[in-house]
Amino acid sequence: MLKMKCFGALAGCVLAAGSLCAANYNETFESASTWTGGELFATNYTYTGITGLPLPSADHDQVLLIEGDATCTPTGGTFEGTPMVDLMVQAALPDEELETPEEGAHIAIAVDMNGIFNVYCKNRSDVAGWYPLHGSSTAYADGTWARVSLLFDYAKGRCQVRLDGQPMMTSNGYLNETTNDTTKDGAWYKLVATGTDSSTVVSNLKVIGCTAVDDVVITENNTSYEYATANATNSAGVSCAWLDANGLSWDTTQSYDSSKKADGTTPMTVADKYKYCFDPFDGQGEADFAVKSITTTAEKVTLTLPTTVETAGRQLVVDYGTDKTFTTYSTTEEVTGDATVQIDIPAPGSVTYYRLRTTTK
Repeated sequence: MLKMKCFGALAGCVLAAGSLCAANYNETFESASTWTGGELFATNYTYTGITGLPLPSADHDQVLLIEGDATCTPTGGTFEGTPMVDLMVQAALPDEELETPEEGAHIAIAVDMNGIFNVYCKNRSDVAGWYPLHGSSTAYADGTWARVSLLFDYAKGRCQVRLDGQPMMTSNGYLNETTNDTTKDGAWYKLVATGTDSSTVVSNLKVIGCTAVDDVVITENNTSYEYATANATNSAGVSCAWLDANGLSWDTTQSYDSSKKADGTTPMTVADKYKYCFDPFDGQGEADFAVKSITTTAEKVTLTLPTTVETAGRQLVVDYGTDKTFTTYSTTEEVTGDATVQIDIPAPGSVTYYRLRTTTK
């Protein structure tokens, strides 16, 4: 393992000067380096993160060792709009406080003396500075490899920061590229500098200090992100891809709206929302769909249902049938009314399954 004794100011500083990046830049450092600065160093490091490596098919027996600074400035195309920068960085704990990045930096990522990754960005009050991305309980030990991913949206002036695949949500970020909601944490951070409209591109990647990097990838689309294992999930069984799509961290014990479980009091967590196929921010919960009462006679079953989903262009409906394909009874009864509504459907005997769901109006 490489063991860095010192560290300068930054690890992974994206700057705004220089020529434009070519599409789909990949650098494995297996035989040569296209970077200015640094030297190739033979090592067999291991990485066991759920995301895997940015370039999993590479040999990973050689990295770029940096003592001072090194810069990647690929040319030949443009990386305007929504590029993604993805690379492996060895956490090297510095002996001093983090320094302010050089002028023109859009955003910067660094490890501090306590093993905490920090982002240099503007906070919600537009104050530029270093802000921690996680707590001490998840601090990185000196020499640990981390996957750092930066997903830009230059039109919105923001960048989503991920460590080892996880969106790093803090009170200094936003839930997505466009929202200004300050009541929820988020992983999208305001860029410090974006230049003029013609220069809002990723132009070069600069690493400063004593560290090492590998598997550097720059793509023109920030939406593509693959995991080492198909259908990767967090410890609660929630799809990582689903969490990514909603800009959420892997802590799925959190609640982001006022939705409730069937008891009407317990809040629904992100894991609950995923289980019931709900949008994590729509305010709808299990209590909004729970059957309030059931009355059975020889001829029919009467269900009393809520109508709280009569908003946002959706309505509550009931399907019923003799099997789970719901083909015997094709008619869908629409829910209308006030606080609750009663729906009469055929009695048990002719109906085996009932399904409560929402549909567009």
